[in-house]
Amino acid sequence: MRVPLKWLRELVDIDVDVQELANTLSRTGSAVDKVERFAEGVSGVVVGSVLEVKDVPESDKLCIGQVDTGTDRVQVLAGAKNFRAGDKVPIALPGARVTTLDAPVDRRKMVGGRYESQGMLCSARELGVAEDHAGILVLPPETQIGADVTDLLGLDDYVLEFEIYPNRPDQMSIIGIAREVSVVYDVPLRPPSFDVAEDGPEARTLASVVVEAPKKCPRYLARVIEDVAFAASPPLAMARLSACGFRPLGNLVDATNYVLLLTGQPLHAFDLDRLAEGRIVVRSARPSERLLTLDGQKHELEPDDLVIADAFDAQALAGVMGGAASEVGEATKRVLLESAYFDPIGISRTARRRHMHTEASSRFERGADPEMVPKAAALVAELMRTWAGGRVAKGVVDVGGVPPRRKLVLRPDRVETILGIEIPVREAERFLGGLGCEVSVGKAGLEVTAPSWRPDLEREIDLIEELGRLHGYEAIPSVPRPGYRGGRTPTQLLRNRVRESLLGSGLSEATLSSFITEEDLNAIGYDGEYVKVSNPMTEDQRQLRPTLLAGLLRAAQRNIAHGLTSVRLFEIGKIFREWQAGADLPVESELVGVVLVGSMKDHWSQPDRVADAFDLKGILEVVLSELGIRGWTLEAGLGMPFHPGHGANIVLDGKPVGRFGQLRPSVARSFDLEAAVVGGLFLEPLFECAPQALKVEELPSQPPVLRDISMTLPDEVAAEDVMSTIRAAAGDLLESTALLDEYRGPQVGEGRRSLAFSLTFRAADRTLRSEEADAAREAIAQACREQHGAEIR
Repeated sequence: MRVPLKWLRELVDIDVDVQELANTLSRTGSAVDKVERFAEGVSGVVVGSVLEVKDVPESDKLCIGQVDTGTDRVQVLAGAKNFRAGDKVPIALPGARVTTLDAPVDRRKMVGGRYESQGMLCSARELGVAEDHAGILVLPPETQIGADVTDLLGLDDYVLEFEIYPNRPDQMSIIGIAREVSVVYDVPLRPPSFDVAEDGPEARTLASVVVEAPKKCPRYLARVIEDVAFAASPPLAMARLSACGFRPLGNLVDATNYVLLLTGQPLHAFDLDRLAEGRIVVRSARPSERLLTLDGQKHELEPDDLVIADAFDAQALAGVMGGAASEVGEATKRVLLESAYFDPIGISRTARRRHMHTEASSRFERGADPEMVPKAAALVAELMRTWAGGRVAKGVVDVGGVPPRRKLVLRPDRVETILGIEIPVREAERFLGGLGCEVSVGKAGLEVTAPSWRPDLEREIDLIEELGRLHGYEAIPSVPRPGYRGGRTPTQLLRNRVRESLLGSGLSEATLSSFITEEDLNAIGYDGEYVKVSNPMTEDQRQLRPTLLAGLLRAAQRNIAHGLTSVRLFEIGKIFREWQAGADLPVESELVGVVLVGSMKDHWSQPDRVADAFDLKGILEVVLSELGIRGWTLEAGLGMPFHPGHGANIVLDGKPVGRFGQLRPSVARSFDLEAAVVGGLFLEPLFECAPQALKVEELPSQPPVLRDISMTLPDEVAAEDVMSTIRAAAGDLLESTALLDEYRGPQVGEGRRSLAFSLTFRAADRTLRSEEADAAREAIAQACREQHGAEIR
């Protein structure tokens, strides 16, 4: 958004250096990208009054004029003949500079030396005001002779270029920027007058409006201006449009663009005589309906497109661009002026689908001000009356209405908690009132009604953010005051424990898309419900992911393809499942997913081996330990995409909270991988069970007593079940146990295997005697005989 400084100063009194203004606004959240001069280099051009004009006999193209500059009478030859005696014109005297010449203007002998031109009359292009070079720029008759044209048209003006954030549509207007300046510098805002002189017939007798799609177009207002004459706009208006990056196109179009820049409300002018039956119908496009837009492009419309039609055909793509069939031009005598409020999402979808991002769509899709609709229309109608000599019809055709303003409550203690400083209530009232909020003191705090031009003010925290930026971020101390409480939430702390334990285990974190292709879902054999989106970023990513595994496998594939021999990735993210009955959004769950591919060798001295399910089991054990989760067990029974018998479910309190295992070879090949180990944990149930603070135990002061126990058992007895029996039978003296060895062979017999476990016994308050450790080992042996049919070796 480009804002000429002189135009800005018409709305708010500021007498500060332009660079200081830019820096101050940037510090308070209105980012100024750059400051530049408008038509820098134009100088020495003054206003002259044409005294006499006559043709040059020796030339068919040239005319010669006598011009009064206020201090002298000069003779000028010109190639254009659109001016006459009495006109006020810009004249560049010798030594002056214009945009189309590299050297200063000088006296010139012309027509074989018979005539001397003592300067040059300037067109709009030579002054940098517009691209028009067909004729001399004629100034308003009341313009003072001898006045400096540079100052008169603001050619030496500074232009501030703002970066507009998506949540601030109000700043896409001169009024919006002026409002920010008025709040920051605590000076009053002078909005323009929205009065209009109406002297024509009733507007309802000349045109009608029907809105068939009220959700996409909550409000549509039309005005009618008759007896207009298409011509060039006033020079100052053309200069301001050019300074803001708009090309002047004639008074009828320029009036709409001028008000667009001033108020932020897009408007469109239709040639009323080219609208069938003088009707406006706001409707969805019909299947295969076609429209030729003003940029010369032909569009085959879709039912999702909102169009402005007459009694029969589409005449404009609503909120985006008008159509060529009803374009205003030199033949236009009657104008139907559109001012409307369109649904932001619908305009955004149409503009993106058709790759048509216009000045109008960029404002509508951010959220235009619905209450500016009648004001902007009145201002354009008044400009068409004064610029084009039109008669404004009485009244308007206004269909629809405006939504109620949002009401919020701002608690002063909440402001202090969030910002860490106290902002006095009076200062808060001034800031919010300056932004256009209606503020009153209530029982719970400040009762705030957000203005219609600030759709981003939805919650209390939005108001607190406004107070913080207007008070000044630099005024907020970097160190909280004593007693100020802050920090991470318990869930954030637990999530960080998960992340740090995985990073400490040698894994790298991945951040992947929440969208997934149907091909990848099929590759992992997923046959459950999943959520589809109606407006996908790309057609092959129409599904929200119901699992993290497919994305991690695709990431592993990319890493292997780039030459890595070992990939160890994890992601903490959300998955999306089907809707619950009566819910507006799909069910979300937070998980951590892990994938291991390739070598697990970390050092040259280690033997090389491929990652297996036990590696991932150990990693997930570390995570559970860091969360303080105890009492979990393993259960078999994994389906797709896991290899049968090469993985397990992690169960806590009878409910599965995770799983891990070897990927089926067929699934791995679908991702161009030889093998992979995948798994993960559901974080929400784990966070519910995890203690908020981990218990730190003192280091043992007594020596351990170490024992081993070896036994043969039937093959179907799981090692985890045996370890559970060992822990239960040993009592409090058993500190830890671990599986040392597994053996199958002729020495133990068919259908049996040998398991060896290490046992660590310790007493916390004394030196444990060997006899006590031996008794505990014997209790373990007896329990294993009785419960598992074990033979102790």
